Amino acid sequence: MKSVRWLPLLAAASILLLTTPLLAHHGAADYDRDQLLTIKGTVVDYELINPHTVIVVRGGPEGKDPTEWRVESVSLNMMVRVGWKRDSLKPGDVVSVTGHPGKGGKPVMLLVKAVLPDGHELSAPYE
Repeated sequence: MKSVRWLPLLAAASILLLTTPLLAHHGAADYDRDQLLTIKGTVVDYELINPHTVIVVRGGPEGKDPTEWRVESVSLNMMVRVGWKRDSLKPGDVVSVTGHPGKGGKPVMLLVKAVLPDGHELSAPYE
């Protein structure tokens, strides 16, 4: 009879252990960390949120046709620690962002640094 009391606890622990890998984070594996790319363009959207900060910039590398680039970075609290604020960027701002491009050729990038409209430079906290 005593072993029956432990059955719900054992079942809950088993479910937790089996589902934890599903919560794993993808990290920076989608980005080519050996390359750096600079995009100059206009901010379309900026979200200093969890789990990732996202900047959408319409522009491109010099000499290329403009497109919308999704620039990702780390969480809100890590970005705030290195100087980012909710009003650091706003739609319509002209910026330059440098980062590691996506491996699949899509217009995505992992942020390394951004040069804001006033010339101030902010970096991502992991570089």
